[in-house]
Amino acid sequence: MSTVQQREKEFELLLNRFSNFVKGQIQKFNVQKYGVDPDDVAQEVRIKLWKLVNGEKSIVNYASYIRKIVISSAIDQIRKLKRDEMIYQVERQKQISERDILYKPESLRDEALREIVGQAVESLMESRRNVVKLYLLNMSLEEITLYYGWSAHKTRNLLYRGLSDLKKVLKKTETNHEDQ
Repeated sequence: MSTVQQREKEFELLLNRFSNFVKGQIQKFNVQKYGVDPDDVAQEVRIKLWKLVNGEKSIVNYASYIRKIVISSAIDQIRKLKRDEMIYQVERQKQISERDILYKPESLRDEALREIVGQAVESLMESRRNVVKLYLLNMSLEEITLYYGWSAHKTRNLLYRGLSDLKKVLKKTETNHEDQ
């Protein structure tokens, strides 16, 4: 019988002899609560046993050694899962930040629009400009009237004329931006 066949036979004997012991040790750690599949740990144990059989190391007490292999395999699988979760979280955070970048041009557009409207409002004559500014800050017509102490008629005329002038200025600005 060749050495490869001898090693395979020894491996089979170890698996048969200690399979229930390995299962019991894995159950003892209750790896499912960490999200680790017990079969993954068992497979890792089999791989380590195969390496042990193919290595030059001689073992005196297999039960003790296999227990250590089960412990290290369980810990390795839990660490691997945690590491994978961390990688997943980092990738997810990266995707979220990339999405934020996609939305930033929109916020930049909003900022540019605010700038354009602000400049257009500043180009209005002072009395209309003041009324339009307060209106754009969500003050009602009555609130603006009370603020300045004017009649409702005067405030309404200044507001409507100011808004009309603002539309004209914005249309000119829009035409200038389209030409560029």
